[in-house]
Amino acid sequence: MTRHFLLALLILLSACSQPAKPPLRIAISPWPGYEFLYLAEQLKLFEAEGVEVQIVQFSSPVDGRRAYATGQVDGFCSSPDGVLIIREQSQRQPRIVYVTDYSSGGDLIVSRKGIDTIQQLAGKRVGVEPGTISSYVLIQALNKAKLDSHDLKLVYLSQIEILNALTRDDIDAAVTYPPYSIAILKQPQYQEIFDTREVPGEVLDVIAVDAKTLSTRKNDVQAMLRALDAAYEYARQNPDKAYTIMAAREGISVDEFRHSIVNDLQILRAVDQPFYFGDDQRLLKALKSAQTILLANGEIKQSVELTTLIAN
Repeated sequence: MTRHFLLALLILLSACSQPAKPPLRIAISPWPGYEFLYLAEQLKLFEAEGVEVQIVQFSSPVDGRRAYATGQVDGFCSSPDGVLIIREQSQRQPRIVYVTDYSSGGDLIVSRKGIDTIQQLAGKRVGVEPGTISSYVLIQALNKAKLDSHDLKLVYLSQIEILNALTRDDIDAAVTYPPYSIAILKQPQYQEIFDTREVPGEVLDVIAVDAKTLSTRKNDVQAMLRALDAAYEYARQNPDKAYTIMAAREGISVDEFRHSIVNDLQILRAVDQPFYFGDDQRLLKALKSAQTILLANGEIKQSVELTTLIAN
């Protein structure tokens, strides 16, 4: 009896001495498509899948990537161009594990009234958030208008600064996205002159996780993604409750959040991932397009083997 008790005690003490795994830390920034990770956290869906995940909020995609580069987080949400930029700027090795959505009107160019077309941006001051999808969106718009960035006067600003810059007449137009675009377009003197409906399926958003994390904690990453898909399903069945939680964090109304989800982006679930990681290679095509533009703009200096950025 005593031997059995001591053996059980030793086993218990040995189990207790095992260090607990730290949470998976994922950086996000304001964008309606990323909020489903926060929703999963709030609904304890990660716990239900047996994994601890910490969603870390940053004010911009650049700040989130910087946190990844310095090891503060294990992964981040971004567009493919952001993955390419941080791959070059840091020693870490990001791997894209999930495509969360594609922009279908969510990324847009706004201007003051009187500037009614992209062609009329020639010679004008255009606000762009550096190191983000904004440059990519602007180039796509300029290509359609047969202009290039040298035809504009680019002013580099964060999204937080753009509305004030428009109000002060420091810029004439800007590339923006929700929730920031919602505040801008509430002002009657500004209008939309381009959005990503004109380049359907071109602007993706992804979750990238460090290669070392993926190799040592693949099951945890997969559990996190199952919880994310469960959050999508919860929102499908309980849209009012889900949108209320997510809209509050974005600082917009529930109706504004709903409008963005329904009209500005296309949410992609687990069932959609084979179209991006499989034979269609939609993700690889998006990476190729982003790399071409980033090299032309000088935002990255060298090309990389793009398949190395995609999780197996």
